[in-house]
Amino acid sequence: MKERGISYVHCYGVDNCLVRVADPTFIGYNLALEAECGAKVVPKTEPTESVGVVARKAGAYGVVEYTELPAAQAALRDADGQLAFRAANIANHFYSTAFLDRVASFEAQMAYHIARKKIPTVDLATGAPLKPATPNGMKLEMFVFDVFPFAERFAVLEVERAEEFSPLKNGPGSTTDNQQTSRADLLAQQRRWLERAGARVEGAAVGELELGPLVTYAGEGLEALDGVVFTKGGVLDGLAAEDLARFT
Repeated sequence: MKERGISYVHCYGVDNCLVRVADPTFIGYNLALEAECGAKVVPKTEPTESVGVVARKAGAYGVVEYTELPAAQAALRDADGQLAFRAANIANHFYSTAFLDRVASFEAQMAYHIARKKIPTVDLATGAPLKPATPNGMKLEMFVFDVFPFAERFAVLEVERAEEFSPLKNGPGSTTDNQQTSRADLLAQQRRWLERAGARVEGAAVGELELGPLVTYAGEGLEALDGVVFTKGGVLDGLAAEDLARFT
């Protein structure tokens, strides 16, 4: 990256279908604050939501994992009723390469996170496989955000969950954060963009119409769709009359 003259890096979780890659607002926010690294956050929905939170610990900002935040603290609320620890980390980060180049100098000071796991073993007498019902071991973990406390200038930007965070964590049969919820969140966002531009989405297009990435980045540039009524689903890859004809 040094050889190519790359000064900044945008790091994000690939399991988030709503991520805005190289978001100019986020990049510009960090540059304006001369931040060495930064994080996007969304308001945590409830105390038990399985997300880490950005908080200050021992005078430095970092991410406290949900397994490390005591239940009583997780449930604390401000005077206005909001969770006190609500800045949910969504794995959407900004780093300067100059800062990343310094990581080797403080890496030995970074602490591991302890994850207690149910680790399959074998009965040494019989060789039979054993699957423990309760945690029987510990896994030591370290994450990309564990460098945050070492930044001299750290920035946090809160964004709307519905616009920028729909994680894919669970498989078929689950009720949240699965393939179906991710798809529904993405298509709902596309519909909001269309309706904001003055278009209408009806019939078979509801929940089935997607805007291609070359059409719009974050809902901008759709003025030509004012008054257009979409009645068919699919992926709209252009705004020419022949493109629109396939969906109206």
